[in-house]
Amino acid sequence: MAKLLSKLGSWAYRRKWWVIAAWVVIFATVAGLAAGFMRPFTSQFEISGTPAIEATEDLVEKFPEGGNPVEDAAVRVAVKAPEGEKLTDPENYQRVQDLVAGLEENLEGELVEPAPLLGNPVDLAGQMTAVFQQVYGEFGVPEEVTQADIDNLKPLSDDETIGYFGFTLDVPTAAEVTDEHRAAITDALEQGRESGLQVEAGGLGFAPPIEINATSEIVGIGVALVVLVFTFGSLVAAGLPVLTGVIGVLIGLAGILLTTSWAELNEVTPTLAIMIGLAVGIDYALFILSRYRSERRDNGLSGPAAAGKALGTAGSAVLFAGVVVIVALAALVVARIEFLSAMGLLAAMTVLIAVLVALTLLPALLGALGDKAFKGRLPGVAGNPKRDGSESKLSQGKTLGGWWIGVVRRLPVVVLVVVIAALGALTIPVSKLELALPTDVTASEDTTQRRAADLMAEGFGEGANAPFLAVVDTSGVDPTNPETEQLRGAVGQALAANPEAAAQAGEELQAQAPEETVARLAAYLYTAGEISQLDGVEHAQLIGLNDDGTAGQVQITPTTGPVDEATNDLVHELRDVGERIEGELGIDIGFTGLTAVEVDITEALAGAMPIYLGIVVGLAVLLLIVVFRSIVVPLLAGVGFLLSVGAAFGVTILFWQEGLWGIVDAPAPLVSFMPIFLIGVTFGLAMDYQVFLGTRMREQFIENRDLDSQKEAVVRSVTGGFTQGARVVTAAALIMMAVFFAFTNQPLPFIQIFGFALGLAVLFDALFVRMALVPAAMILFGKATWWFPTWLDKILPSLDVEGRSLEEDDDESDGDDKGDANDGKPRGSGGDDEGRDLPAASTQAGPGSEHTEGERAGTVSVAELLEREGDEPEAERGEHDGDEDGSVSVQDLLDKEDGDEGSPGRGGND
Repeated sequence: MAKLLSKLGSWAYRRKWWVIAAWVVIFATVAGLAAGFMRPFTSQFEISGTPAIEATEDLVEKFPEGGNPVEDAAVRVAVKAPEGEKLTDPENYQRVQDLVAGLEENLEGELVEPAPLLGNPVDLAGQMTAVFQQVYGEFGVPEEVTQADIDNLKPLSDDETIGYFGFTLDVPTAAEVTDEHRAAITDALEQGRESGLQVEAGGLGFAPPIEINATSEIVGIGVALVVLVFTFGSLVAAGLPVLTGVIGVLIGLAGILLTTSWAELNEVTPTLAIMIGLAVGIDYALFILSRYRSERRDNGLSGPAAAGKALGTAGSAVLFAGVVVIVALAALVVARIEFLSAMGLLAAMTVLIAVLVALTLLPALLGALGDKAFKGRLPGVAGNPKRDGSESKLSQGKTLGGWWIGVVRRLPVVVLVVVIAALGALTIPVSKLELALPTDVTASEDTTQRRAADLMAEGFGEGANAPFLAVVDTSGVDPTNPETEQLRGAVGQALAANPEAAAQAGEELQAQAPEETVARLAAYLYTAGEISQLDGVEHAQLIGLNDDGTAGQVQITPTTGPVDEATNDLVHELRDVGERIEGELGIDIGFTGLTAVEVDITEALAGAMPIYLGIVVGLAVLLLIVVFRSIVVPLLAGVGFLLSVGAAFGVTILFWQEGLWGIVDAPAPLVSFMPIFLIGVTFGLAMDYQVFLGTRMREQFIENRDLDSQKEAVVRSVTGGFTQGARVVTAAALIMMAVFFAFTNQPLPFIQIFGFALGLAVLFDALFVRMALVPAAMILFGKATWWFPTWLDKILPSLDVEGRSLEEDDDESDGDDKGDANDGKPRGSGGDDEGRDLPAASTQAGPGSEHTEGERAGTVSVAELLEREGDEPEAERGEHDGDEDGSVSVQDLLDKEDGDEGSPGRGGND
């Protein structure tokens, strides 16, 4: 794999314009198709095959005119009178009338007709009361039952200060609601607020659209640039990883938009893909660019050779790490949850694009820039000389990473115990984890959706925000069942005593045998009565029948809200009661509603988590075994991941669920799909850092394994590999944390939680696990760290992530690349301009330079150099120091590299 990637890197460097043009064409094509065919995202989280979804499908089939409660664009408007006043006061009554008229005017032709609930709550409450009293009175229903049913459904609070009304927008699903619809509604709401009322709105038809605040990307990219400047000491080099990262994300986003043309995607999908794609895209380019700089600065390779070596080593690690992330994200399909599978697959696609961009476009850009790739050096940064010409600490080999690994080497037990204790303690709050899906109740407190939910709870109880609907199918009811004998008698007597009321039923119902009609009505009433007796139910009542009377709807109002644990428990209690009634009466009962759907999704996600975790961790450990040829290192990687993700969960729960220190305005249960998604992303990213540090350590072990003491070889591999890789891994972690934490600035709480949790996971895993726990444990394990069974080594494939196969060609490549690149110059200079633009190039050739015997062996004649000069691209001629007319001196020719496109010549001074 290393040789293949090395050839790819050199090829992309030389064929730079072809590669750049290819990516431009790819982006233009995908973006153009997306612009022409993309469709809106959906705001719903659904899983086919769950009990609630099946009940919803049954409801739509039996009551087609009633719509779909979990998909329709229903809007609920809540109003509250000014302090000390009532909605029934004449002035406030007129204000509400004007509000309703404004909505009707703004939404003319956009509403589902008829709209019986669009009206003044005072009028609606009066009409409902009159109808109930008439119908219930005709059937002899006790007055207390009549009043209880009226109180449960009337849209005016008992103190007449709060009311609500509703309507449904005439669009196929809530996902089709446009900004124009929202603007029309918002305009009418503002007019109502200006009149003195508190007016708020919520519901699926008025859910806030998922919008990405550009500030998050700007902050993340800004911090990334700062980190990269300190990493490379060059403004140009710092911009390259950001540029390739942004290009990868833009192509990935265009691909996601195009996918909406044939698949229904949730609004969260692009946000998460952008968050992950931007972070890994910058990081992957950083790793490759860092190795490229090292090969040019320290080993004096020409541009194409350095690009090849960088891809053969760091590029191999990038490819493997990317595959691990892609596997972790794509494996979300094992949960068999549609919206989660889509999010995982499309995020994996974005990561794949980021990998391809890093492996092809980055070398091409380096080829296009040539010796200008490290222009814009900042004095005293990243090993650059200070302004006074003195060496920086980095150029002297004094680094924080070197100091830290020295501490770990001296005190491995202390480091190991402290890290495990700290991360373990932070994991404790995981026992309090609560999960829910985003609703109006969990929205930010400064949104109208949240305020509408609060008004409903204040005026009608918490359960008003979490109604259930029981769909009762009585086509198979037993007319002689003893459980409903008493009810059948009462219903039969009422029908006989009120023939006018019975005549109001549909023709199909009237045509049925009297005993069947009585049995069905009795079954509905029996079901509502049994449900009402549950502790968590505020009220249950029959609210409608289909034409032939074989199906009915029972509305259930719980005593608790949609994110309350008691409401989740009630779902199971309702289903238990439903199964019992089905057995008793021979009927079918299903329970639906947004809350029931959300509970099913939450439980399905929780149930899928152990399976997903086992598959992802198992596969990744196996892959790491193949790469590192070690049993201990992959196991350490897995244990460290569990500690870091557990700590990230714990801290997230403390702040976002428990409200620690009051930093979060509205603590609430975490988003249901956050745990499984966080596990997948964190695991993939954790393996990134393990691979990048581990490959460096593996390289060092191979170099030192012939030492008499295998333990000393291990210690040297850990310290040497850590020293080489710590700086770039730290930079990568800081960039990733910046990108993730920047998303806490998004307006939607669950996006904020994702950014916060992912940022913490990277912090704990990169800085605590990979840079402390794993090195300490490897030192303590000693020679067992790199032990591997011989028989297993023979049967497993060799992926050569460290680029060992490239070392076999060093003698040949030294003659081909280094000799030409260093003619007349000390090894490591890479050309005079290279010596200035790449940090820590200690020596430069020039007049009077003293060359060693080994360097003279690589010299060539002036004629040969002139011949190569003739092959140099026209754009690169005449750029040599002190030669304004484009002429060159013999010394310039001696200092020049072999004329490969983009290889450094003598560029201008910084």
